[in-house]
Amino acid sequence: MSVTVLGLILLPLSLFWAGNPIRLLQLAIVAAIFEAGAALVLGGSFGLQPAMVPGLLFVMYVVAQYAVGMRYPGEGRVFWALTPLFALLGYALLSIFVLPQAFEGRVMVWPQRPDLIDPGYVPLAFTSGNVTQSLYLALNVIVATCAALVVTRVAIPYRSLLKAYLVGGYLAVGLAFWQFAYRVAGVWFPTEVIQSNPSWAIVKQSIGPVPRIQGTFSEPAALAFYLSGLFFCCLWLNAQGYRIMRVKLLLGLAILAMLCSTSTTGLATLAAGIPLVMIFAALRGDTAAVGRLMRTTAAILVAGAVIIGPIFVLKPSLQNSVEQVVASTMSKGDSQSYEQRSGLDAAAVATVGQTDGLGVGWGSFRASSLIPSLLANAGIFGVAMVAWLVWRMTALVNSAGRRAPGHPGRIVVDGFIAAICGQLAAALLSSPTIGSLAFFLQLGCATGVAARMASEARPAQARPAQARPAEARSTPIHSPETQRGQLA
Repeated sequence: MSVTVLGLILLPLSLFWAGNPIRLLQLAIVAAIFEAGAALVLGGSFGLQPAMVPGLLFVMYVVAQYAVGMRYPGEGRVFWALTPLFALLGYALLSIFVLPQAFEGRVMVWPQRPDLIDPGYVPLAFTSGNVTQSLYLALNVIVATCAALVVTRVAIPYRSLLKAYLVGGYLAVGLAFWQFAYRVAGVWFPTEVIQSNPSWAIVKQSIGPVPRIQGTFSEPAALAFYLSGLFFCCLWLNAQGYRIMRVKLLLGLAILAMLCSTSTTGLATLAAGIPLVMIFAALRGDTAAVGRLMRTTAAILVAGAVIIGPIFVLKPSLQNSVEQVVASTMSKGDSQSYEQRSGLDAAAVATVGQTDGLGVGWGSFRASSLIPSLLANAGIFGVAMVAWLVWRMTALVNSAGRRAPGHPGRIVVDGFIAAICGQLAAALLSSPTIGSLAFFLQLGCATGVAARMASEARPAQARPAQARPAEARSTPIHSPETQRGQLA
């Protein structure tokens, strides 16, 4: 076992805050951006992701609290909301012991780790992928549940939780720009530190002379997945009028970093994100949010023209590079890689009929996008559980909004739910699974805070001055009304 540079930073901090669950939670949220890095390298081939160091200590803290009789006030609502996730985990664990044996040799699958020399479909059989993928899912579900339980307590620094995510966002885009300077101008970049995980096949890609940027992630698509959540989060926080960590600036930086990744998934998320959020705000009747979004969009376009326009004038050769990127993106549908990914998804969906809707077992089939992967690995039941989880989370968030519209935790629910939606949108396009610990930390925090909000009395009953929803939404985060609501 060897400790990396990231480990030398995270291990002391995690141990110092071992008795402070909020600090551990914040540290895990920030460290989650270093997906291509490792804190510890075990056996020379397995790297423990940096976020796991504070994450595992955080889980140990919650388990120890339960062992000494501690109970959390919102655990009933938390368990109710996350029941579909528990059911999915239970089915996944059961499936790896039953389904690969039941359909062994009768179904062809694409394995988690294809043969490097001759990759291709192989007959279904129980492999190490079944175990590792199930363990990852179990750990993510446990972390999400523990996070949800902890934030149901009173006196939680809600804004600090969201600030940790935004700090991670600034780090992610900053390191992406640093890597861009390294690829273009040869500026020194700590590649050995950032990309220190031997478990990942880390690639270095380009489109002609244009480098594809991946930052602290294993590939550009993974960076785009994280930035999709950050983009939606900043966009919705801005639409709701929150002032925290200069979200407008971070929104613009996230868009620029997404463009640097040249990921088709990221570009599609950008193209659809602003119109979808505007439509959602309009359907809610939130005209103020629509107005803010329109002003923000106009400001981004003007800033882009002012900043990027002169660069093209001074260096016309950049236009050819941009044209190559655009042409490559537009021709993705005709590329060999797109045909291969489409073929993987089609083969994954075909396993549903071959297994009578049961699936081939969690971790047996690595598809290209989320829904085909769920159908192949967990069958119809898996997709149904995800849909049920979305429905229950929606019901919980709506209930929380009705009961406590002026609650200080509202900013956490708004920000993290938006981030979750952005990452889900990216996963639906081009991610076989959602294994990011940041996603499950956000899910846990949003669930726990919404459960806390839903358990409190309506502010309209206790304070007539906040009766109108518009006024409640516009209440400053640090107002006396909000502080009294937090103490309650």
